[in-house]
Amino acid sequence: MASTRKFDRMIQATATKLAAVRKRDMAALPVGDQAKLAGLGVVVVAKATRLKASPAAERGAERIWSTAESRLAAELAAAQAAKAQLLATEAAAKVAKRSWF
Repeated sequence: MASTRKFDRMIQATATKLAAVRKRDMAALPVGDQAKLAGLGVVVVAKATRLKASPAAERGAERIWSTAESRLAAELAAAQAAKAQLLATEAAAKVAKRSWF
């Protein structure tokens, strides 16, 4: 029987990151996305000091969050599917081994 611990750890880590992204925790984002968000934050603050709106920067930040969330959700689904496939393959092998015909 193959171990699913590797998949379990991967699923747990991805689920934790996904929850953090949904809470808008910047530490869960890749470094490049963190830098982009910091730059957009500077734009928002600079515009706010001049009493102007910054919808493009806000849309950009929202796009980064939504992209990160969808990427992590897809990664989580893929890891769960890989684990399920491993378990199905093991079960089929076990049934074939016990089969007489």
